[in-house]
Amino acid sequence: MVIGARAIRQNEPLFIGGYSFSIVPTDSMVGDNPDSLDPWDIAIIRKTTFDEIEIGDVIVFQSEINNKPILVIHRVVGLHPDGGYETKGDHNTSVDMNPVNETNFKAIYTAKITFLKPIAQLAAVQKNLIFGVLSVLLLGMVVSETIHIIKITKKSQEEKLKKEQEERIKEALYQEVLQEELEKKEKSNES
Repeated sequence: MVIGARAIRQNEPLFIGGYSFSIVPTDSMVGDNPDSLDPWDIAIIRKTTFDEIEIGDVIVFQSEINNKPILVIHRVVGLHPDGGYETKGDHNTSVDMNPVNETNFKAIYTAKITFLKPIAQLAAVQKNLIFGVLSVLLLGMVVSETIHIIKITKKSQEEKLKKEQEERIKEALYQEVLQEELEKKEKSNES
């Protein structure tokens, strides 16, 4: 969880087993290629080395918009004159201004999931709603578990009190029987 929070805060992909996924929020990669991406597609990306990139690959890299870090998924269209690679969204008319290099490169696209678009869109657009629903569910679970613990504790205390009461009754009966026996013995000794 800490790693995931850190990844979100730093706008970094969270890789598990070398793979991660990301929801595509824009139409910059809409196109006719088999690996073009529509808005709300879920892109599965693989962590790899910068040396494995080839022209034509769809890659994920770190960029900035209004001095805020963002992850971009665009196609490699050529070598950049300053080093690294030039990239461009399939739907965009011009190449990206800054080159992709080893420092800002994050991963390479491997596959997409399209049938979950409505859920992906809801997750991306309605984060507060989802957070609220999950919070209510979590709160419900906490309340349910608290009630369960209280019931178990109460039942345990009742059983303990019942057992103590039974012991006191047994002890009282024992004392009563013992007293009667002593009285009988005293009477028989007197006679």
